[in-house]
Amino acid sequence: MAMKKVLIVDDEFLVRLGLKTTIDWAKYGYVIAGEANNGKEALALNQKIGADLILTDIKMPIMDGLELIKTAKRANKKMQTIILSHYDDFSYAQEAMELGAFRYILKSELTKTNLENTIQDLFYSQGSEHLPAPTETLEEKQESYIRNQLWPLLSEAEAPPQSGAPLPPDGLFGAKEYHLVVGSCKTLSLSKDARRMFPKTVKLLLAEANAGSVSFGDYTGGQFQLISLVPKTDEDPSAERLIESCSLIVRNIRQYYTVPAVMGISSPGGPGNFSRLATEAHEAMKMCFFSEKNTITAYSCYRAERQAPAPHIDYSKLLDLIDADRKEEMLAYIQSIFRTLRDLKNTQYVHDAFIELLFIGKAVCEKYHIEEQASLSSGKFNYEIFTNFEFIADVELYIYELFLELLIGKKNGKPTYSFIVKKCIAFIQGNYTQNITLSEAAQAIEVSHSYLSFLFKQEMGINFNAYLSRYRVEQAKQLLKANNMKIYEVADAVGFSDPYYFSRVFKEITGTSCKEYRDRG
Repeated sequence: MAMKKVLIVDDEFLVRLGLKTTIDWAKYGYVIAGEANNGKEALALNQKIGADLILTDIKMPIMDGLELIKTAKRANKKMQTIILSHYDDFSYAQEAMELGAFRYILKSELTKTNLENTIQDLFYSQGSEHLPAPTETLEEKQESYIRNQLWPLLSEAEAPPQSGAPLPPDGLFGAKEYHLVVGSCKTLSLSKDARRMFPKTVKLLLAEANAGSVSFGDYTGGQFQLISLVPKTDEDPSAERLIESCSLIVRNIRQYYTVPAVMGISSPGGPGNFSRLATEAHEAMKMCFFSEKNTITAYSCYRAERQAPAPHIDYSKLLDLIDADRKEEMLAYIQSIFRTLRDLKNTQYVHDAFIELLFIGKAVCEKYHIEEQASLSSGKFNYEIFTNFEFIADVELYIYELFLELLIGKKNGKPTYSFIVKKCIAFIQGNYTQNITLSEAAQAIEVSHSYLSFLFKQEMGINFNAYLSRYRVEQAKQLLKANNMKIYEVADAVGFSDPYYFSRVFKEITGTSCKEYRDRG
C-alpha cells in the first residue's frame, strides 16, 4: 500500500516538530512529505508534493489556514485537513467544518493520545481495515549499530576506550568515507516535556542539515549526548560546510531550548575506522571548552599540550594583593593564570585551578568576616558548579567577578547582586515589552548564554524566563487596576504575543484570572 503524504503548516517551529515526531505516522500509512510556516508557502509546496492530508494552524502570516484550505481543496477535493488552533472560537470551528476539515483541535488540548486517536480515526474513516506491517528500514539498522556499538564508547567513559567497536556488517554503510560528529548538551534546566521532545528535535535538525546522516542520542546524567555519521562529499573536502551546518544546529538548539551545546567533528574515514573517528570527535568536542565561544571544533584544528605540568597558583601572593587592596595587580595575576591554562588545553588543569581559587576565596571570607549575600553566598564556593561552565572564558569571568566582590566585601560594602546580574535585571526592565530571550540578554551584556543562565539562577533563585514572566505579570497587574484595557491589549503591552498563554501564566503566578483580579479592585 502506497504511503499517503502529509503536509504540516504552522508558523511555530516547535509545533511543526511536535507534529512530525509525536506519533508514528508510518504506522497509519502516512509519511511527512513537507512542512511550511504559512499558507502561501504551503500552497507552493503542495503543488509539488500533492499532499493527501494537511495539518494547519489558522492564524499565520501572509495567508491563514482557512484560506489555505479553500485554495488547496479546489485542486484536490479528496484531500483531508485537520485544523490546529489557539482560538476556542465557534465561528472558526464552524467555518473549518464547512470547508470539510476532518477535525478542529485546540493546541491547548493537543496531546500524543489526542493526535494519535485523530489520525487513527481518519485512517479507519477512509475504509482501511488493517495497519501496514512494520518493516525495519536501512536507516533503522544503521541507527541500531550506532546505538549498540558506537554510543557506549562515549557514554561509559570520559574518553572512548581504544579497544573500539565491532565492524559494521558489509553494506550497512554505503558511503566510502564518513565524518563522525559527537555532541553534548546540558539539559538539566529543561522541563519534563522539553526533555521528552529534545532528542527528536536534535535528530531532526541533524537530518535536515546533513543529507544522508544517521544519528542516535540519549541522556546520561544531566547531559544529552549524541553521535551522528555524516557521509563525506567531494563538494566539501575540508568539512567547512559540515562545520557550518553543525554550528547552525547548535544555534537552533539554543534558540528553541535555551540550553548550551557543543560538537566535535572527526577527520574522514571509512566504516572500518568508526572507533577511531569516535575518539577523534570526542577529543575535538572537549577542545570546544578552550575555543573562546566557538561551539564546534574539528579534530584537525586543535593541538593540546598534554605533557606540560599544571600552572602553580601562588596562594600567598594572591592573599597579599587582596590584603593591600591592589585590585589591578590581583586581576592581572588571575588573568595570567588563565592565559597559561588556555595554552595548556587541559580541562583537568582548569578544574583543579578553579577549586584552588575558590578555596582561597573562602579563606578571604573567613579572614575578613565577610557576610553572606547573593553575590557571595555559600553556593558561590561550591566546587561542583564547575560543570555549569561551557567555556574557559566563563570560568575566568566567574573567578574575576568573585574576587572583585571579595574586595568590596572586605571594605564592608553591601553588594546584593553581582554586576552581571544587575545588568541583566536592567535589561529585562528596559525591554520586557519585546519578545526578548536569554540569548539576547547575554549578547547585550557580552557574556555567554550558558554563563548568564547559571549565574542568574544562582543569585536570583529562579531562572531568566521565570523572572521575566513574574516581572511582566507585575506590570500587567498595574495595567489591569489602572485602566479599562482589554485582556489581549494588556498581554501585548507587557510582551505576551498570545493572550491565551498570558492568561494562563497570569493565573499560575497570581492564583487568579485576569478578570477576577480586576474585579477585586
